[in-house]
Amino acid sequence: MQKKRSGSSRYFFFFLVCVVLIYGAYIGINSLFTKLDLFKVKSIKISGNENLETDFLKNICNDFINLNLYSISKKDVLKKYENIIRIDDIKVSRIFPNKLKIEISEKKGEFFFRTESGTIFPLDKNRVVLDNVNFYENEVLPVIGTKIPNSEIIIGTKVENVLIEEVFSLKKKFANVNPDFIKSISEFYLKDENLILVNANIGYRIVLGNNEIEEKLKRLIFLEQNRTFEKGTTIDLRFKDQLVISSEEI
Repeated sequence: MQKKRSGSSRYFFFFLVCVVLIYGAYIGINSLFTKLDLFKVKSIKISGNENLETDFLKNICNDFINLNLYSISKKDVLKKYENIIRIDDIKVSRIFPNKLKIEISEKKGEFFFRTESGTIFPLDKNRVVLDNVNFYENEVLPVIGTKIPNSEIIIGTKVENVLIEEVFSLKKKFANVNPDFIKSISEFYLKDENLILVNANIGYRIVLGNNEIEEKLKRLIFLEQNRTFEKGTTIDLRFKDQLVISSEEI
């Protein structure tokens, strides 16, 4: 007696045929789209960039003009920009029928850091060293004075340094009290193991010490709101319940 084909195997066969047909249709349509002159790229739109110049970014991908819109992949675009350290991510989209849109996400400087020999480099939130060929006018950042030799700096790689980590940690604590306070600091540097902060507007020095940072910051903000300090003055908040203001550096 011949076995009857079960219902489940019959459905599976129909499902498999449908998948093959859909895939075949997709391949056919995709092949058609990549050959039609209608979809040749006529313009490229660059968006999302803040520091990098639009014309500079557009010129890099001019080779895509007159190529078929549906033959260009994200991989093709990424390859064009792979050597630009400032680019963090790229989104590629096609605008029917003939426009390519490239959305740039930039790495932004969080701090500058100064090397042992005085060279300045931008540093992003992940401690990645950014190129210092151009300094952008909207990137006014506090400087961290380090003893890192220039020979140890590699553009595009993460820098590991105790002082830099301490300053990043301080920034988080400042944000809990006043996120804008960091903008009032122009420089961080070590003096006899003490971290010195330099006020950006007037130039007085601030020493917070190692503990109760948020409470000390509140005291400092109160002081700044109620009295003025001269350039070169040191505000020493290291000691509990004691404020020392002097005209000399500690």
